[in-house]
Amino acid sequence: MSSRTEVGRLLAGFGSGMRPLAERELGTYGPASLLRGKRVLDVGCGDGRLALGAARLAASVVGVDPDADAIAGARAKARAMRARNVRFRVGAAQDLPLPSGAFDVVIFSWVL
Repeated sequence: MSSRTEVGRLLAGFGSGMRPLAERELGTYGPASLLRGKRVLDVGCGDGRLALGAARLAASVVGVDPDADAIAGARAKARAMRARNVRFRVGAAQDLPLPSGAFDVVIFSWVL
């Protein structure tokens, strides 16, 4: 790869159509108290499905994905849901421009 901006562009994401509802998938990771009131990072968030699901419980959520088109879609979904505690950023998991200790919970699902 010639630059980090190409990370995630080689194999486009499939979206969320084949995955379970966010609430169901998040529930398999643990009880709702795992997210309630927490600062959550969703690495490889794609179209924001899990980040937006987590936003219903979390104090704040940041979703990061290298695909700018997926991030644009996630932002549109957040606006439509009026989710004010979630932000989406273009970025790669290998080079997260985020401070250490800024999150209580990290979601890393269907990324590899």
